[in-house]
Amino acid sequence: MASLPDGPMPDQPGINGVAYASASGHLYYTSTAQQLLMRVAVNPESHDPAGEPEFIADGMIGDDLCLDEDGAAYVATHRQNTIDRVPLAPGRRGQPRSTIAGDPFDETLLGPTSERWARGSGQPGRIAFFLTDGGIKAPMPDGSLREARALQGCSPPVSPRR
Repeated sequence: MASLPDGPMPDQPGINGVAYASASGHLYYTSTAQQLLMRVAVNPESHDPAGEPEFIADGMIGDDLCLDEDGAAYVATHRQNTIDRVPLAPGRRGQPRSTIAGDPFDETLLGPTSERWARGSGQPGRIAFFLTDGGIKAPMPDGSLREARALQGCSPPVSPRR
């Protein structure tokens, strides 16, 4: 859960994004500095940890995340400029994940930092909303920045792009 002050990204936090899945009783979190998605079981009465942290996925510079009801996390990768869909089951190093937005590079999604599900009035499904920072941590290939944005995504289920 710690940051890595001597690591390749010393300015990045240990735990960054946090989301709770009440159906499974697990708290999911990203560790930006260690490029991990992890989970820990939580006692529903005391809110204390009820087990050891479990590895879910690695290899992404995860910032924030949100969970869907179908058992996946959607992770904003911030410096990698993508949104990744990751199955919530404990995994192994190199577990497959799907990049659902940002590959190929899309300057509209420059610096995705947070996302949430929402419902608008009269909308039967959920819609994903994403916030971007405009490239503060990872600028455009030419070094320029864009304005930060709030983007409306799509409703689940999301089909990964191949």
